[in-house]
Amino acid sequence: MLVRFGLYRDGQHPAPVDTAVGEITVGPRGLLRLLESDLGIAQAGTHAAEDVARYRSCLDEANDLTRFYHASFGVDPVGVARTLLEWRREWYLHGWDGAFPSDAPPRLGDLAAVEKLAAKRVPPGFGERIRRVLALLDERNTQIDGFDLLDPLEDLPPMWRRLARRLGCREGVTPAGGAAAPGSDLGKLQALLGGQQPAALRGDGSLLVVRGTCRDVTAQAVAEALRGLDDPQRAVVIASRDGIVLDNALERVGLPRAGFQHYSPFRAASQVVKLALALVWEPLDPHRLLQFLIHPLSPLPWKARTRLAQAVAAQPGIGGPEWRMAMAALQEHAADTAFWTAPERYAAADGAPVVVLVERVRRCAAWLGARLAAGGDGDAEADERQAVFRAAYGQAAALARTLEQQRDAGVARIAKVEVDRLVDEVTRPLPDETTAAGAGHVPATQHPGNVAEPVEQVFWWDLAPARLDLTPTFSRQERAALASAGVALPTAEERIATQTRAWQRAVLNCRQRLVLVVHDDDDGARHPLWARVSFMRGASPSRSPAEGSLRGASPSRAPAEGSTGGWAEARLDEALLQARAEAVGKLAIPTLPLDKQPLPRKRRWWRIGEPLRPPEKESYSSLAKAYYHPHQWVLDYHARLRGSRITGVADGPLLYGSLAHRLFERFFEENESWRTAGGADVQRWLGATLDDLIEKEGAVLLEHGRGVDRQQVTTTLERCLFRLLEHLQQGDVVDATSEQELEKAFTGGVLRGYADLVLERGDGARAVLDAKWGSEPYRQEEINHGRHLQLAVYGFLLQDDERWPASGYYIVTTGNVLAAEAGFFPEAWRPEGGESALAIWRRSLATRKWRLEQFARGEIEVNAGAEPDAASTPPTDGLNTSVVDADRFDNFTWLTGLTPSQ
Repeated sequence: MLVRFGLYRDGQHPAPVDTAVGEITVGPRGLLRLLESDLGIAQAGTHAAEDVARYRSCLDEANDLTRFYHASFGVDPVGVARTLLEWRREWYLHGWDGAFPSDAPPRLGDLAAVEKLAAKRVPPGFGERIRRVLALLDERNTQIDGFDLLDPLEDLPPMWRRLARRLGCREGVTPAGGAAAPGSDLGKLQALLGGQQPAALRGDGSLLVVRGTCRDVTAQAVAEALRGLDDPQRAVVIASRDGIVLDNALERVGLPRAGFQHYSPFRAASQVVKLALALVWEPLDPHRLLQFLIHPLSPLPWKARTRLAQAVAAQPGIGGPEWRMAMAALQEHAADTAFWTAPERYAAADGAPVVVLVERVRRCAAWLGARLAAGGDGDAEADERQAVFRAAYGQAAALARTLEQQRDAGVARIAKVEVDRLVDEVTRPLPDETTAAGAGHVPATQHPGNVAEPVEQVFWWDLAPARLDLTPTFSRQERAALASAGVALPTAEERIATQTRAWQRAVLNCRQRLVLVVHDDDDGARHPLWARVSFMRGASPSRSPAEGSLRGASPSRAPAEGSTGGWAEARLDEALLQARAEAVGKLAIPTLPLDKQPLPRKRRWWRIGEPLRPPEKESYSSLAKAYYHPHQWVLDYHARLRGSRITGVADGPLLYGSLAHRLFERFFEENESWRTAGGADVQRWLGATLDDLIEKEGAVLLEHGRGVDRQQVTTTLERCLFRLLEHLQQGDVVDATSEQELEKAFTGGVLRGYADLVLERGDGARAVLDAKWGSEPYRQEEINHGRHLQLAVYGFLLQDDERWPASGYYIVTTGNVLAAEAGFFPEAWRPEGGESALAIWRRSLATRKWRLEQFARGEIEVNAGAEPDAASTPPTDGLNTSVVDADRFDNFTWLTGLTPSQ
């Protein structure tokens, strides 16, 4: 068998498929698998996270106060284990035999002591596997008859070099002077890379620079250019990162996907384990709980998750009224729901019992295994889902084995920081198994070093900046000790030279045209090739960069006049914004002119062909929308276009106001003798209630960093309750009911609502208070200008025997009552003028009749944006509906994705 070996050939490579029998092209992983199979060496099948966990146990066992890693290991044992394991593997790959002399520097001596344990417990890396292969090659035969190297022998690490020599390697040759015509811009660049002096560029198009900011735009341009080639198979595409963006563009233009790998830790199935473990820590994180419940994949049934998610979104926590109602409706899932959402929680610093963590991870793995065993439907989409579940199951099983190793080693509890690191290790980005190349795809690679043969055109998409960490890890003394132990670590200069030879290969093997796609959002960092190209512009005749960048000719025709200012360049952003076709023309992309389309005009009215009827039961919300914003009324109550109740956890004034309502409700329910309660009694009740209320219905305030918010909210709630009791005592209130449901028939329908506070005085007079968290000036203005429709609705609902009750707002943050009518609360704020709630109610009925007549004709006023017309004028005895709330328009746009003109 003839084996072609390249350092970067484990991944995607652009060489055409060779159908010859007995020939194979492989990278390091492929070669080792081949040799180990031939030599009968068992191959380790552990997850990378398990390797880290095993090396961590070795570090832990060898740890004492004298070890150099002792302090950092106590803070982040997983991170330390991962770093030192990488050192160990690098040493073995560069010639280490597992031991150091007794006089080695302290760090090396410590790791030599750890290695006595690790050599028996940790699965071997590349260096150790190569050493085992070399030891058996003298005794056993392999099927390899020829071994061709696709990289210079000097670029291989020492152990790979030994193996290559042992297999009788033949080195491949990259054209020293380049493959392009000597006089072309590309030929001059290749000459520069070969060590010659820079020459002036002509802008002949053999070197084309494509500039842009948006990767989707540049990827689309490259895909269109590839589609326009006579034979795309004679080109090569390089995408070192984010190649999935380019693959999507290839698919959009009708070309087969090239199979660029997508590395992502954010797969839905993989997130379930992390979310399940996040719920064992105290305090409860409502955001994580909501994410667990609304996640598209979960061990809980969809019905249970939806009900519970709505409860958590409205009242962040576990145990509030919404949560209890949801649990009561889910009795058949009570046990599973309690296990996943309400486990016993543990302090992050103290850690959680390992047995608890193992049980949760094992149950996650069992659920994933069941989904995997269910199989797919045989179609491509089902196969993709199975691949995702397979990867997630492997991660969960690996995490379970890692935790079981800790348990078996005698570890009783694991702190949160270490659990998080273990989960991160297991869920590190892996290749997406659902990614595959289509038949007849454009030759493509993620590494420029894979362009080992001459090719007509190279499209290097996203010439990303180099990411080579040259920070010295070891001191001079340590490097000397490593060298004496046979560890030949490369110097910084050698690493740079190896990387340079790799990326130069793609340029030197290009014959006709090199297209470099450069993005302008890389924070000034550039690839070394870009530095070489920019240096050539400096050697060109004196001409401004902008002038030279806009000129050029394709390789198939003579240079354009005045194109000697530099390379040919296409600036896609400017071309698209300024409608210039010459930029995309340099890529041979056809463009079609588009006629300008005027934006639709704003419309004041929608007209439909059928009447609209009001809902069977009205509320303040439905009346307000019908009066002031009919388009929202239609979208809400007829089109049913409503925002989800579980888009996020309640927070801010919305949550604080809800907590105030619940505080009042619980106080009047639990304290029948509140009228005689003293301040000390109320304070004791608050002390026993507020913490419970926040934990069950406002747990976001228990999150780290929210201490100030929690204290402010708690203090405000305490103060507002005392201030409310003062108002009730001054008003001679003898009975108070919170959250009272009210319902009453009125003209043409039934009206219902929930009153925050219904109060009754000793003389039988009644009042209704609507509690608001803040916005006192706005509410005062509302009452002064006769816009307090909400108070008028509650007044009508509470009306008894033609006796209209008093009404007002209670502002929680200030403790003030804003009264619509004088007389009930002695210290309440009173309006300077305005109208009574009764007058507002009567005028609202006239407005309702007017709106219903419009709805019956299928006419809907869009009271936002467009100017009103004659039909917008309300009846003289109705409400002024021309008042436009800007927030209403914003909500409409967000809710529908449309503008009022649509």
